[in-house]
Amino acid sequence: SCCVGPPRSIAAMSALSAEELLARGDKKMTTTLTRWKPDYEAAASAYEEAGVKFRAKGEKQKAMIAFEKCAEANGKEDNEWHAAKSLEMCALIAKDCGTVEECVAYAQRACEAYVSAGRAQRGAECLGKCAKYFDEKHPLSAAKLLNTAIEMLEDEDKHVYAAGLYRDLAVVLMRSDKFAEAAETMVRFGGSCEETGSGNAQRKAYLSAIVALLYDGDGVGAQATYTDVCAIPAFEGSEEQRVAYALLDSYRDAADAAAIQNVCAKSQELAFLEAPFARAAKKLPLAKHDLARISVAMGGTGGIAAVPVLAPEEQEAEDDLT
Repeated sequence: SCCVGPPRSIAAMSALSAEELLARGDKKMTTTLTRWKPDYEAAASAYEEAGVKFRAKGEKQKAMIAFEKCAEANGKEDNEWHAAKSLEMCALIAKDCGTVEECVAYAQRACEAYVSAGRAQRGAECLGKCAKYFDEKHPLSAAKLLNTAIEMLEDEDKHVYAAGLYRDLAVVLMRSDKFAEAAETMVRFGGSCEETGSGNAQRKAYLSAIVALLYDGDGVGAQATYTDVCAIPAFEGSEEQRVAYALLDSYRDAADAAAIQNVCAKSQELAFLEAPFARAAKKLPLAKHDLARISVAMGGTGGIAAVPVLAPEEQEAEDDLT
């Protein structure tokens, strides 16, 4: 009669506890009198099963150790794809029971393994996913991972896959009050959009960069950015260019809060930007900014410089872009 059910070795493994599976993996990684070289494949299988069982029991630290050992065994077999998957699992577990440094280290090792397996895109996606684990509590670490992921994709000429990562990075930077870096990121994103023919996203990216710099009180930087991008075909003659010019004009020539607010209120293009940039645009100009000084620095005369008097609660909310 036919034997129905899993092979005996799999059934035997299933009956073992997580601790026994871990010990079995350790044993398979060594040599014996009858086994002259380690059985890395069997070790990896035992470690993976141990990791699954430890995780199911809520023993996350032990699960992380098991999956890391699984990655090591797979690496010895030159099975970089499965090694990468195990290290990515370590990063996932580390976000709950480890430090942010551990999570970042595992993500980077997973990425390297994916690259070795010829899957750079998957490696970049791994970094982007791991960045989301701690983008609120540790935004600068998240930004570092996102930047690396973007650079990897662009080195592979896979700009189309970088769009979401650019947006995630810009959001993290805006939330961290890194407005100049957020603006630089959006200019870079605009250049990436040029490669993929994504004109709509490109126009929004350039307008977002100008908004971020104005929110930072850097009229000169905003004006310089406009000068750099205004002749780019996707931006030239667009509604986004018109809004950018009107904003800069209201800062430079009018230096008038009411004029700036009027431009923002009438320009629906600003409302369609990524959320942190749209919120920043609604709050222009900030009461703490010296409009006359900004105007003169931009080459204007200082204008009216009439800054509205905000209620205390409005002043407190000015810098909150979350």
